[in-house]
Amino acid sequence: MQQGRFYIQQRCLWRDVRVMKYFPQRLVGMLYLRATSHQRAFWFPRCKSIHTWGMRFAIDIIGLDSQLRIVAVHRNVQPARVLRIAGADSIIECGAGSPWPFEHWLGQSLTFEQKELCYE
Repeated sequence: MQQGRFYIQQRCLWRDVRVMKYFPQRLVGMLYLRATSHQRAFWFPRCKSIHTWGMRFAIDIIGLDSQLRIVAVHRNVQPARVLRIAGADSIIECGAGSPWPFEHWLGQSLTFEQKELCYE
């Protein structure tokens, strides 16, 4: 699984970003988690909608366009919902209550830095 970090203005937003490219990854997403850390996020490239069926906690959703600019922010999305984001090319999911002021960063670009995978 591809992993990395998202930055805005040289500030690291999440240290552990899981890139959900393939159908099985996308289908499961955050479902297996009992809780999440504010340092972890899930990025769904080429995605305009998400579901929260079967989830155990609320999440924050950030919609990005093809240039990785923030186009939408939806806070505290509860379980058993479906959300479609117009104008989004990809979506980031993170635990609800993220301390970052995403609403103030609408229109600003994020930078993704891929992590080197280490197999032990």
